[in-house]
Amino acid sequence: MARSSNRPLPAPFMSLCSSSLSPIVLTCEHATNRLPFPARLDHEQRAILDAHWGWDIGAWQLTRELARGLGASAVGGRWSRLILDLNRPVDDPALIRRHAESVELSWNRRLSRAEIDRRIATIHVPYHAEVDRLIARRLVRGIRPLLLAIHSFTPSLGGRPRAFNVGVLYEHHERVARRFGCAIRRRGPSVRYNQPYSGKQGMMYSMDRHGTHHRLPCLELEVNQALSRRPSARLTRVLLEALRETADWVAGRRVRRVSQAELE
Repeated sequence: MARSSNRPLPAPFMSLCSSSLSPIVLTCEHATNRLPFPARLDHEQRAILDAHWGWDIGAWQLTRELARGLGASAVGGRWSRLILDLNRPVDDPALIRRHAESVELSWNRRLSRAEIDRRIATIHVPYHAEVDRLIARRLVRGIRPLLLAIHSFTPSLGGRPRAFNVGVLYEHHERVARRFGCAIRRRGPSVRYNQPYSGKQGMMYSMDRHGTHHRLPCLELEVNQALSRRPSARLTRVLLEALRETADWVAGRRVRRVSQAELE
């Protein structure tokens, strides 16, 4: 199998509407299942890359539709999460996996510390710097955006069904999360909070990192892959309407707070 070389990798992110000043910024950390170098893959490795281990199926397509409909900026990871997981801190043991299920990932076999550091420097660091850049260009213009990461989840895991359409993950912003979830539920899809993973257990690293640093509301949206594999026009419309409603509510709360502060 061909291993990665010392040549610089292409930009580790894909950008949409990067000049937008929309009050919403979207990210999609697990957008593709591509590898950044040629590799000879056996059947099991190819199957792992094509499955949920390699990417969040349908998440980038949905992100693109939402960015287009909102005129919002979006950033997606260019490489598979099995090269490096952008939704993990750099000291997380799952940042670079050696195995997925029982399959050895030959492209991650016997990685040196120098190669791990190079992947962090050329993939993790610039991706998150680009998210920060999109946020900063809004902040300097007085726009405090709502941050939303788009992910997808398998309809069942370990033989246990996940019988709901959408999960809204949060850590510090429960009121915003429930506002967003209620706006989705009113339009039809079933919603769970902090499922199938919990934002309170470190499972939304990317959004929490940028939201905490910039003191912005941040959520993660998990969509059942039964829906996200081929996002329907109806699902896209529901999420567009719910996002607009939530962003307007967040902006309105800020206005009311400022006015109250001035009165005091």
